[in-house]
Amino acid sequence: MEGNLITLANGLVVSVDWLSFTVTSTNDLVDVLDMLGYTMEDFTRMPKGARGYRTMFRLNGYSLSVLCDGNPDMGIHVDVSGSAIGELIRSFSETLKIDTPFGEGYDIDFDSTFMVSLLERIHDNGHVTRIDIAIDDVGCKYFSTDDVCRLYSNTQIVSKFRNMRNVVESEVSGRKTGHTVYFGSRTSDIFLRVYDKQLERNRKLSATGTHIDNPWVRWELELKNDRAVSVTKMLTSGIPLGAVAVGVLGHYMRMIELDDINRSRCSTYPVWADFMDGISSLKITVPKYEKTMDEKKTWIKRQVMPTLAAVILADGGSLEFVEDNLENGLNRMNKSLYKMAMGELYN
Repeated sequence: MEGNLITLANGLVVSVDWLSFTVTSTNDLVDVLDMLGYTMEDFTRMPKGARGYRTMFRLNGYSLSVLCDGNPDMGIHVDVSGSAIGELIRSFSETLKIDTPFGEGYDIDFDSTFMVSLLERIHDNGHVTRIDIAIDDVGCKYFSTDDVCRLYSNTQIVSKFRNMRNVVESEVSGRKTGHTVYFGSRTSDIFLRVYDKQLERNRKLSATGTHIDNPWVRWELELKNDRAVSVTKMLTSGIPLGAVAVGVLGHYMRMIELDDINRSRCSTYPVWADFMDGISSLKITVPKYEKTMDEKKTWIKRQVMPTLAAVILADGGSLEFVEDNLENGLNRMNKSLYKMAMGELYN
């Protein structure tokens, strides 16, 4: 019922490994914490804020931070790491509890999950800014990180990502301690990393003297901004988490057999077909964004006004330069800008 950990029929395990969102419906921190099932006593105030927010609170014992006290239009921002996702869902689920004639229950659709309900609550009060979805191949039944590099070098990976970066970490002795293959740019709105989770965990566990014997490879999609919003809409529309994770990955990448001159017509690499397990690719639809007149004015104030003010000051306060160039600006205006101006005028 939690909806954050899904095991697919082919053995892959899918989970949400990071969630960031901004609440814009209120700037009251207590209200936001209450929405998530927490109180102020559950948090510790940190020495400083971040990302333009003056204040940060950290959930006691968990990597969940709340940023507040920013500009009025910034709302309240929440960052939740993978290790704290389960705790957030547990706390949020408490807000859904209701009394029924048959005992205690939850105010949730029969075919929904707590994760979906949380995303719906976020959508009603703000928006998701980042969501990471992990696909875990525990036992490495499909591809090792070395397999991914080999297939890429052999041109057997067709991808919408423009670049790939292979990072291998090791000790001076030569013992391998980490291996990550990156696809795309970390600064873009979609980014993929494929890494050896066994090596990563064993490096962290080395101080305790314990280690993991089981091979483990993680495929992790990092989605931000409009793509994060689009993926959360898929989830809240009823598409299962596993289908979203594998479907989006399948849209951005395919492994092939080199059996045609045209790589787009090559047949699918059999192990990749097993990895996808019949799940159709899912295209992330990002709506075309059109700026409003208010945003145009804000841009002028930030980018143009200092220079324009200097020109007017140099002309002794005269607006002659503006008046002389206004007609030229009107003649150069494109249709979409003219339509926007007329819409504002007659609204």
